[in-house]
Amino acid sequence: METKNESEGKRPQDAETFQYSENFSELSYPDINRVFIAGTLLHDPPLRRTRKGVPVTNFIVVTKPDSSPDAANGFEREPVYISVVVWAKQAVQCSKHLKKGSAVIILGELQSMPNANPDEGFTPVQISAQWIQYLEKGKFSKITIEEDDADK
Repeated sequence: METKNESEGKRPQDAETFQYSENFSELSYPDINRVFIAGTLLHDPPLRRTRKGVPVTNFIVVTKPDSSPDAANGFEREPVYISVVVWAKQAVQCSKHLKKGSAVIILGELQSMPNANPDEGFTPVQISAQWIQYLEKGKFSKITIEEDDADK
């Protein structure tokens, strides 16, 4: 049985997710790259194909940060413009079902934009969408690969 002095300074450890260390350079943590946003499309999503024929679309989602704490002070936060890339069958569905002003919820991961050069001091990023839900006049509609197959 440990005495109080023996347990001082010890932290619970979960070897799979986090290792506590007094030296922060030895800190170990999981890599998490998930982004969840909601907003509206700035423009219609154009459908293109790569050289290998893979469908792809890019669009910008406009979202406004929660400004309620700042509104009392007369400060309104500016909208945020976020680049999104969508691949394969999901890209085809986006080009069919979404247009400028469409409201969407997107789950994806951040990735560096093509040709980004971190040595320039700024690395632009985009969201690579893995799941998209579009919102249409009070009803929720999830863009799924199965819907695309049924359209054929």
